[in-house]
Amino acid sequence: MEAVVLRQFGSAENLRLETVPVPRPGKGEVLLKVHACGVCYHDVINRRGNLPRTHVPAILGHEAAGEVVEVGPDTVGWKVGDRAATLQRMSCGECALCLSGRNSLCKTDNRFFGEELQGGYAQFMVAPVRGLGRVPSDLPWAVAATVCCTLGTAVHTLRTRAKVKAGETVLITGASGGVGLAAVQLAKVDGARVIAITSGEAKVAALKEAGADEVIVSRGLDFGSEARKRTQGQGVDVAVEIVGSATFDQTLKAMAPGGRVVVVGNLESGVVNLNPGLVIVKELEILGAYATTREELDESLRLTAKGLIRPFVSEEVALADASRAHFRLENREVAGRLVLVPPAA
Repeated sequence: MEAVVLRQFGSAENLRLETVPVPRPGKGEVLLKVHACGVCYHDVINRRGNLPRTHVPAILGHEAAGEVVEVGPDTVGWKVGDRAATLQRMSCGECALCLSGRNSLCKTDNRFFGEELQGGYAQFMVAPVRGLGRVPSDLPWAVAATVCCTLGTAVHTLRTRAKVKAGETVLITGASGGVGLAAVQLAKVDGARVIAITSGEAKVAALKEAGADEVIVSRGLDFGSEARKRTQGQGVDVAVEIVGSATFDQTLKAMAPGGRVVVVGNLESGVVNLNPGLVIVKELEILGAYATTREELDESLRLTAKGLIRPFVSEEVALADASRAHFRLENREVAGRLVLVPPAA
């Protein structure tokens, strides 16, 4: 089969198309014929070598969707022809954390597609069935591939962690990416006012189309004062921090008393300086958000299939163009999601 293989961490040019053996599914696994795989900034961080659980050679990609073409031994509930999409990471379903609904914190089985598990930058991939959701028959493959990591992350962040309420104001950094555009739409569905932050004028139209009430273009990422101005000095109730270290201090400045900051991304893998006094006097809550659960994926697929959330697949590109896709993503040339499409097997 054809696959994009990373044999050395570093630049996008290190992603190269190769011919490798088709993997075989084991117990509790299926073989997927990959029809589409989204390109996430997590993949860029992974390619650079900043995720310690990934070892080269590696096949990246945790946003895969495809058709089951082989079922491993002692694997129940799945058959050839079923349509599936991957979760970002595994969970055992049996430990105390899983049983309490905190599957994204499972330590018994916390493998991640594209890290410990082969990812979807390939014509075929093996997937444990605990890491799969079922794709509705009328959902296009490119959309199905991106739902988990974009809208699924938004559901986990806004509903599960932030518990956004109607009438609240939500600020979203890195709003023009796949997760950001999904978060803008979901916050509007849930009755919130949305302030979207972006670094370029070219992305304003997509954010307005997604439903953002206000768009702040801030090339220098110094948006805190402007966000407060647009809330008549009150600040925002909830912040979805997708960018991370590069915007964290400005996000804190934009918060209203009692606000909740949900950190879901850290694109530059940097650290931040935190003034505890600001957190104390405003009684801010700083929350982490990690990975979509199967229930959140199912809800995301339902929302998409019903047309309540419009997916932002900006372009479908050939698998062989994975390195170029990474380059464009790193250089902020993409609004929405790029999706890799493997050649027909």
